[in-house]
Amino acid sequence: MKQIVLMKANLGHFINGLCKEFMVIGPKRKKSEHIFSDISDAQDLDLNYLTTILPPKKLFIPTRETLLEFDRWGAPNPVPIEEEKLLLFGVHSCDLSGLLLLDRVYSEDFPYPRYLERRQNSTIVAMACTDPGDTCFCYSMGTGPEPRAGYDLVLTDLGDRFLVETGTIEGERLLKMMKRTEASRSDLELKEKLISEAKQKFKRKVDTEGLAETIAKSLDHPIWKQLAEICLACAQCVMSCPTCFCFDIRDQWGSTPGKTIRCVEWDACILLEFAEVALGGSFRKDRGARLRQFVGHNLSWGGASQYETFNGQHKCVGCGRCIRVCPVGIDITEIAKQLRG
Repeated sequence: MKQIVLMKANLGHFINGLCKEFMVIGPKRKKSEHIFSDISDAQDLDLNYLTTILPPKKLFIPTRETLLEFDRWGAPNPVPIEEEKLLLFGVHSCDLSGLLLLDRVYSEDFPYPRYLERRQNSTIVAMACTDPGDTCFCYSMGTGPEPRAGYDLVLTDLGDRFLVETGTIEGERLLKMMKRTEASRSDLELKEKLISEAKQKFKRKVDTEGLAETIAKSLDHPIWKQLAEICLACAQCVMSCPTCFCFDIRDQWGSTPGKTIRCVEWDACILLEFAEVALGGSFRKDRGARLRQFVGHNLSWGGASQYETFNGQHKCVGCGRCIRVCPVGIDITEIAKQLRG
C-alpha cells in the first residue's frame, strides 16, 4: 500500500485527468440531497455528503434497462452494454460494502453477466467517513466508517488535504496523475485520530450478536402487526437499499409497431405483487409479513442458516437510507432493539 497526500487545491487537476480516461461518476448536490451523477469538472463534485438518494448499485444494475429487442420475424437482438470505462469517485464505505456483497450474489450460483461486466470495467475511489449522520450505523454492521477492501484508492479528509492510500495496482497507476507529496507520520496519525473520533459519533447502533437467531424466533412478534398499521408499502426502503438485488423481467411493446422489448427492472419484496403466484395467490398478502421479509432479510440474511453460509455477513450495511426515506418513520435499528426485548 502506498500513502501520499493530495492537497485539495490540486483535486481539480486530478479530476480533469480522470475525465480524459474514464466516465467519472461522483456525488453531486441535487437541491437538499445528493445523487451519483456524471462529473465533468471538480466543481460538480460534492464530497461533503452523507448518502445519495440512490446507492451506486444503480450504475451496475440500472433501475430499468432493455435486454433484448425483437420482432415477429427475426431472432432476438441482444442490447450491448456501454463500453466506456467507469470510475466511481467518493463512494462511502457502506456503499462499497454493498457492492462487494452484490459481487457475491451476482457471481455465485446464477451469475448475472451484465452486472459483472460493468463491475470489471469499473474503478473505485472510495472515501472514509469522518462525520457520520444521525441515521448512519455502519460501524455496528462492520462496514465502516473506513473502507477495508474493494477500492483502488481511498481518500481521507484531513482538512486542507486528503490522505490517499492505494488498494490495487490500478490505484498506484492513478497516483501518477496527481500533484502529490509523500504522507508523513503526522498525516497517518491524524487519520487514525479522525476515524477513532468518527466511531464515537454514531447515534444509532445495532447489537448484531445472535441477531439472526433472534429474528428467526420472532416471526410472530407483535411488532410486525403494529408496523403493518402504519407502513405504506411504498417500497422506498427497498429501492434505496444498496444491497437489495431482486429484479423482474418483462416483455413490452417497443416504440415502433411490430417490435417488442424484453427489459429488466428493480423489484421490491415489500410490494403486494412481489409474492403473487398464478390464479391470484400470494405468499405475503399481509403488509406486516412483507415488512418482516425486508427487515429479516437485511438483518439476518435470510435466517440463521443462510447467515452462517455467508460467513456471518449481514445484508444490511448500515447506510441508514431506509430510515431517512421512510415517510412514516419506521426505523430498522429500533425494530432490532424491540425484537430483543
